[in-house]
Amino acid sequence: MPKHFCEDDPALLLEVMQRYAFATLVSTVDGKPFATHVPVLARQVDGALQIDGHVARANPHWQALQDDPTALVIFQGPHTYISPTLYVGQNRVPTWNYIAVHASGTAVIEHDSDAKLALLAALVQHTEPGYQPQFDQLDSGLRTGLLKAIVGFTIRVDQLEGKFKLGQHRLAEDQPGMQAWHEAGGDNERAIARWMQRLGHWD
Repeated sequence: MPKHFCEDDPALLLEVMQRYAFATLVSTVDGKPFATHVPVLARQVDGALQIDGHVARANPHWQALQDDPTALVIFQGPHTYISPTLYVGQNRVPTWNYIAVHASGTAVIEHDSDAKLALLAALVQHTEPGYQPQFDQLDSGLRTGLLKAIVGFTIRVDQLEGKFKLGQHRLAEDQPGMQAWHEAGGDNERAIARWMQRLGHWD
């Protein structure tokens, strides 16, 4: 990875993981790459970075992780196409700006109902705290059935890599046009603009 795109601030990477929490869980199933798209909760627990989530029991991913617990979780932040017409010079090509975090670690599979219930409560608290009372009042039979239909996982992260490709390498003469274009764009473009300004890549 080019050094100027590398981001290694743990607090900043955790913020990205919590803000863009619909992640891609990757490992191998039957010797082949396998991915599951799943909401997760990233947090510090006992001084270590931990990622919690769950998959459907019918999903073979949990069984594969039980056999080989090595896992990669990919967090995709905002991203946007960059047209070469935004640059002052003509000898340019298209590119893509984006934010991504890769978290690698060891997975532990969870079948205990109380542990899975606690995991679901933590996910609800993170995504929609106001739903908790309604969740608590679910029919007990329905709740039991739902808990049986999922398998929880916890990944202890041992390697974290962040890539923030935000035009840091562009010439100063290109920055005003890029800034104006991003700020006038859609959600992704405006999000990239805010990250650029926050991290000091634009004046």
